[in-house]
Amino acid sequence: MNNLKKTSVMPCLLETWHHSEAQIYAWLLKQSGDMQLSSDLLQDTFLKALKQNTQFCDIQNQRAWLYKVAKNLLIDAVRQSQKVVLQPSFNDHIDEQEAQSVVDSLTECLPNALAKLSVHEREIITRCDLQGVSQQSFADSNNLSLVATKSRIQRARRKLKSIIQKDCHVRFDSQQRVCCFYRENN
Repeated sequence: MNNLKKTSVMPCLLETWHHSEAQIYAWLLKQSGDMQLSSDLLQDTFLKALKQNTQFCDIQNQRAWLYKVAKNLLIDAVRQSQKVVLQPSFNDHIDEQEAQSVVDSLTECLPNALAKLSVHEREIITRCDLQGVSQQSFADSNNLSLVATKSRIQRARRKLKSIIQKDCHVRFDSQQRVCCFYRENN
């Protein structure tokens, strides 16, 4: 019975792994460009999590912990082989709160940008994207087809993106993710 307890996988690990495995593999593959190395490092990451045993369930941010382990394993592999070159943005997925803070701070620009949209564009963005109304519900309540609603929201999103990029001077990193911006004082 004691051996069973030591070798059984904790439900918290399985759940976190289920939600993170594909993303961690994609991140490792993007960084290394090597499918075999990425698979090996992914497996090593899971084994390190298993070695934590029940202590894994006590980790505050399990997903971030898995990314950190994967990053450290990749760094070790780089040091050993020198054939893998890390992208400059390899920390983007590690500290999700830090990476998200730049995008979150863009919300300062949102009210002014929304005001520059037409009434119909502002309504569909507000209802579907900000209030969480499904596109089907929006279509039904506005006597539109779902296809028309999808088309309208895509056009409104493109226009909103363009306004935010222009007014807030948004810049992107090499992976086309928002890296920084500044807003002119009006």
